[in-house]
Amino acid sequence: MRLLDRFAPAVSIRTGAVSLRAMGAPVLVAVALAVSAPAKAQSTFTIRTSNGAVARVGAFHPRRSATLASAIRAFGRPSSTKLTRSACVAEWRRLRLRILFTTLGGLLPGQTFCTPSAVVADSVTARGTRFRTSAGLRVGSSSSSITAIYPSAEFRSGSWWLVTAVSPFGDQSEYPVIRAIVVAGRVRALAGFIGAEGE
Repeated sequence: MRLLDRFAPAVSIRTGAVSLRAMGAPVLVAVALAVSAPAKAQSTFTIRTSNGAVARVGAFHPRRSATLASAIRAFGRPSSTKLTRSACVAEWRRLRLRILFTTLGGLLPGQTFCTPSAVVADSVTARGTRFRTSAGLRVGSSSSSITAIYPSAEFRSGSWWLVTAVSPFGDQSEYPVIRAIVVAGRVRALAGFIGAEGE
């Protein structure tokens, strides 16, 4: 969904017989605020995978556009961005969502790894209870539900590998596309591989 960055005074939007023009500026301001924070209206964010990577997190579609700019359009402006030597960690605290962005293609003069249009998503970690997998496992679910929902899930290296794929490179080893991190018998986080910088 494209953000609306202005409202033309001459435009009249009608629903039934009610004109927003007639209702005045407060209505237009309310509409503008709703558009600028798209994630607020979405109650659940579903994580979907395709071809060995996370293909969708709610309204964020890394397969279409994995840039930080696209994530901002989907979730709103991040609460913080942390620049490292080779990546940018963007965090949406209200959603309890963190996405790591990077690029293998180099940066233009004046750009950093936190320039929204210059970097793409590598991985995502969701700790908010509004996040769930397409199969129905949610952050906050009992750990006993993992194997019921994912019969082939395996506990490896400290987390449950829910969806796996085989790398086409190197030794063609298996890697997790989505992992569930469990603490005290509950799913505390869902972590996913996006890897858009390698496409």
